[in-house]
Amino acid sequence: MSVRYKLVLRKDLSKDAPAGAQKYYASVNNNGTLPFKQMCQSIAAYSTASPGDVKVVLDGLMFFMKDALLRGEIVQMGEIGNFQINVGSTGTATAKEFKAALIRKPRIVFRPGIELKEILDKVSFERIDAETGSSSGGSDGEDDRPVIE
Repeated sequence: MSVRYKLVLRKDLSKDAPAGAQKYYASVNNNGTLPFKQMCQSIAAYSTASPGDVKVVLDGLMFFMKDALLRGEIVQMGEIGNFQINVGSTGTATAKEFKAALIRKPRIVFRPGIELKEILDKVSFERIDAETGSSSGGSDGEDDRPVIE
């Protein structure tokens, strides 16, 4: 499976780059979206659960995941990976000077599990023309998505 990318001209982010300098960088061109409803149907086809059963389970997962994250827990999702809330802050010279107002907006951090990380070894790249969206090699036009049996 190929990850499609295009080249975009952006500000040169290199250290000591001259003012106004630009370079071409790769930008991933997503190949669509897997809608939630379709994902529930696909999971149902792969299992003995109905699409409604899958949705109920995923809704329950979201409910308990939000609650655990707000309690400051790391949510372990087995082979999928872990979720946790993370923050950063401005530093102070002494602990007494530190105020909660120095903490930046919290983020939810996802750390993929080993099985998800392993798919990165299978990624290949296919350059597309930014103007037309056409490929410049790498794919034969066939649908190379895995079939769930």
